[in-house]
Amino acid sequence: MSGQDHGRAEEVVTAFIGAFGKADYGRMGGLLADDVESYVTNAEGGSTLLRGRDAYMAAIASVDYRSVGPRIEITQMLSVKPDQVLVMVEIRAERKGRKLHNFAAFLMDVREGKIRTMRMVEALPAYSDAFWKD
Repeated sequence: MSGQDHGRAEEVVTAFIGAFGKADYGRMGGLLADDVESYVTNAEGGSTLLRGRDAYMAAIASVDYRSVGPRIEITQMLSVKPDQVLVMVEIRAERKGRKLHNFAAFLMDVREGKIRTMRMVEALPAYSDAFWKD
């Protein structure tokens, strides 16, 4: 992979996180491969595998991100390989009288301008789950 492709993976990840912060679901979905595998943190601190763009976007749509308008900022990004990016994000949100301040890391494999695999971990999985679902 060329240096240009290397930077492209970071651009795709940055665009995805930006779209997430704006609840731009069309843009988010457009950056995911049809057959993306997403390992999403669950309340127990494990992960749930979502297979395919439709499954991931359905999970996103089931949460009230758009009306909450969370602030999501990239705090650090590291290219592990030319097509693999590790990114740390900070999330702040307020909802129903509660506040969320959390950090999550994503390891994303990007090929041909699409996210192919996404692995997620977060600092406060149980609290985050309750914050978004309650």
